[in-house]
Amino acid sequence: MFDHARATIRHRKGPFVGMFVAVLAAAALLTALGVLFESGLRAGVPPQRYAGAPVVVGAPQAIPVVEDIDQPYSERVPLPVDTVEKVAAVPGVAKAIGDITVPVTVGGVPADAHGWSSAELAPFSVRDGEKPRTDGVVLDAALGAQAKVGDRIEIAVGAVPRTFTVTGITEQAHPRAAALFFTDVQAAALFGRPEQVDAVGVLTEPGVDADDLAARIATALPDVVTYTGDERGDVEFLDVGQVRSQLVVLSLSFAGTAIMIAMLVVASTLALSVRQRRGEFALLRAVAATPRQVHRMVGAEILLVAGSAAVLGTLPGYALAYGLRSAFAEAGMLPGDFGLARSPVPGAAAFVLCLATARIAGWVAARPVATIRPVEALRESAVDAKPVGRARALAGVVALVLGTGAAAAPLFLPGETAVAGAAGSALLMVVGIALLGPKLVAAAIRLVGGPLRKAAPVGGYLAVANVTASARRLAVAVTPLVLAVTLASVQIFAQTTIDAEAADQADHGVVADFVVTAPSGLAPSVTDEVRAADGVAGVTPVVRSQAFVKHRMAGTWETTPYAAQGVDPAGLARTLDLAPRDGDLNALRGNTIALSTMAAETVGVGIGDEVEVYLGDGTAVHPKVVATYQRGLGFGDLTLPHDVLVAHTTSRLDQSILVAAADHAAAQRSLAEIPGVTVADREALAAAGQSERDANSWVSLIALVVILGYVAIAVVNTLVMATAARSREFALLRLVGTGKRQVRRMTVIESLVVVAIAVVVGSLAALPPLVGMSLGTTGSPVPAIEPLVFLGIVGVTGLLGLLAIGVPTRVALRARPITAIA
Repeated sequence: MFDHARATIRHRKGPFVGMFVAVLAAAALLTALGVLFESGLRAGVPPQRYAGAPVVVGAPQAIPVVEDIDQPYSERVPLPVDTVEKVAAVPGVAKAIGDITVPVTVGGVPADAHGWSSAELAPFSVRDGEKPRTDGVVLDAALGAQAKVGDRIEIAVGAVPRTFTVTGITEQAHPRAAALFFTDVQAAALFGRPEQVDAVGVLTEPGVDADDLAARIATALPDVVTYTGDERGDVEFLDVGQVRSQLVVLSLSFAGTAIMIAMLVVASTLALSVRQRRGEFALLRAVAATPRQVHRMVGAEILLVAGSAAVLGTLPGYALAYGLRSAFAEAGMLPGDFGLARSPVPGAAAFVLCLATARIAGWVAARPVATIRPVEALRESAVDAKPVGRARALAGVVALVLGTGAAAAPLFLPGETAVAGAAGSALLMVVGIALLGPKLVAAAIRLVGGPLRKAAPVGGYLAVANVTASARRLAVAVTPLVLAVTLASVQIFAQTTIDAEAADQADHGVVADFVVTAPSGLAPSVTDEVRAADGVAGVTPVVRSQAFVKHRMAGTWETTPYAAQGVDPAGLARTLDLAPRDGDLNALRGNTIALSTMAAETVGVGIGDEVEVYLGDGTAVHPKVVATYQRGLGFGDLTLPHDVLVAHTTSRLDQSILVAAADHAAAQRSLAEIPGVTVADREALAAAGQSERDANSWVSLIALVVILGYVAIAVVNTLVMATAARSREFALLRLVGTGKRQVRRMTVIESLVVVAIAVVVGSLAALPPLVGMSLGTTGSPVPAIEPLVFLGIVGVTGLLGLLAIGVPTRVALRARPITAIA
């Protein structure tokens, strides 16, 4: 059977080339996503400041989730200071050093300050000068360019400038962030939490294995987490641990969409390949080939073509993974130095998945031609007029109904679950359209057939006749184009809708006159200085973080992350308007919380209820809900008392201070005199979580470009296959007197019909998800659709369709008709 399959492939390259390209592209895409997923599990950034400590001890930095990915906290979870002594008492530990980090600014450059004893963990050594004295500081080699030993240098801590003497410059430079060292006493005073340390670096006794020692420490101190090898980078750089979890979630969600699209594309390509060879299968059935033999032959062909394509596709897949890593780093989602895991597992998984998909799709595609009676097979091989089966039509209608119902979920269900259902309805709409494709094409040509025949008596007549007779063939071409239009529209315009609403809420919600900020945060003393400034009528310090709310969803416990802000209700009405809905924001004191309406509906709580909240550093609290408000996108879904939230952040500093002025000019002058801060108009305050949304927007756009790139390959591949297979049809038309120009005009009209159907149907398929998501997030059924972006989507789709049909048509018309028809 394999010999026969090889001979068939050798003599009928056209259909198999299309299958090869579809599987190869799918294997590359799935391999790349597999590499990202594996990297999220076990890759990261090697330790730098902890490179000299074989073992590092930290607090649990994530919420454990049963049978799912642990959710990392946004702030550092500290350790009790007595952990240093307990670790030092474990056999095999030569020295345990507590490490603390204080964010500072040196000459406008953000840096991290530490105690000098932690320099041994890198280790850092002094190149010039000596270790720090009481009022001294040692700068790393990068900061050493700003000063030399003996100079006085200004260092801002929480936007409060202080002057220190440079006593030394280190030999090393911190590659990721500038570092400087105070005495341990000075660093602890600036840290402000003598009862806590960030982490503990462990130096081992000679001959002690790091992994064995880490296990002994974990046994002796069950409430800590030990890190060895490159995992030490996770405790040194909090963003790495958070990014790893995000990368796993992103690759899984990305892979889910990509797998569905790849299966749809591969199945469509194989169906088209088998349909183009139905004459061969009809002849085989007529000469007594059994259905099993037909299936075995198709299976052998798929194993040869799809198997080789899947193997070759894994190689560019690894290169694509590195390209995606670079793109995500540019978007701000990944650190630039984040490494990728390298193993054969992603390639092997992609190979198995692609081959299994191709084999199942081949069996489904071959079933009609393998089971049909020989006489009927010969008759049906000459035409493409078999109607859509009742089961397929019913499945298509069901998919469209389910998609419409999911899109309408925000009308009937509260919270984020309904919005997620509306977003997921797009794929259901596309599946329904793919199943009903031939009927949609037939209906469309009946609608425009008359005008086309009048506009172009020859080309239009031929195009209408061909589309009418070959609705199944054109439906295969329409499906990937619809997929491209729908996915692009939903992904792009869903994000623009959310961004527009968040910006609008922030713009209307900030009623303060000025916003005071600083690169490394604002200390409480700065708030006092701003409050005492001339012309100032009201001050609201704002601290931002992330918190998790534990609640039940569909009968199971979920922990949902939300952007959180901390504010003081005193004078809040002068600076911030959250658009309260229920309750009283003035009651936001002590163990209380206010929720956005979206968060309250998702969690299922109201005024007076208690909620279980994990703050940024993992502290669990049970505040009472005292108010709900409508501007959650602009200011975060959780609002807590300022003193409560700021005490559980890493830096204990505010991100901004909102200032209401009694005398605008006087306030502007007095605020400008405060050293170390930046004063701007209220428009400078970005919506809560805007930087994260910007990064997510770019990540979504990158993922969309990759998927649409694959869809574009599928579109071109499918249309080229469908057009190239018509060479005998074109030859017959020319033999009966049709000119080349008329044939080309016919195919141009056909391609315009295909593109028009795809654009109209794809746009209509995208509309319910977008309306549903807009209703769920903004309360308005009108999504923010940018006309130029939509025209760009339509233009790219049209260009792909015209080129993919026009180019192979010109190639097919080069041959002499008598040669082509033979």
